[in-house]
Amino acid sequence: MSSKLTKEESPMNGGDEPESEVNYATAICCIDGRIQQPVSDFGRRRFGVRYVDMITKPGPVANMSDEMNAYVRISVREHHSCGIVVSAHADCAANPIDDNVQKDQCRKAAAILRETWTKTEVIPVWVSLDCAIELL
Repeated sequence: MSSKLTKEESPMNGGDEPESEVNYATAICCIDGRIQQPVSDFGRRRFGVRYVDMITKPGPVANMSDEMNAYVRISVREHHSCGIVVSAHADCAANPIDDNVQKDQCRKAAAILRETWTKTEVIPVWVSLDCAIELL
């Protein structure tokens, strides 16, 4: 019995559409595993895509670096990402500040990304302790 997957079974291609027609979104997210799935699910629903490129870093909105923007560049240019979700979350170990301050950081990080990616929708979101997504 072979363990190889056929093209139709491969996770890289769901089998119901050619890979070249698959759309992507991008998410900038903390490394905290509690929030990655809710952020990815939100990105899929919001942009109507199959895949979300996850760019992770501890407390990313505290310091939007050139390195983070380089990763976004790969997603937007190579995967033709149609939108970017920037997230912050409650109880962040890497950015342990007041929730409202962190929400403001998230809005500012989104504004920085909008300056570079003028043709791509950038959405800042907050993830609560119960994993609910709040648009900022």
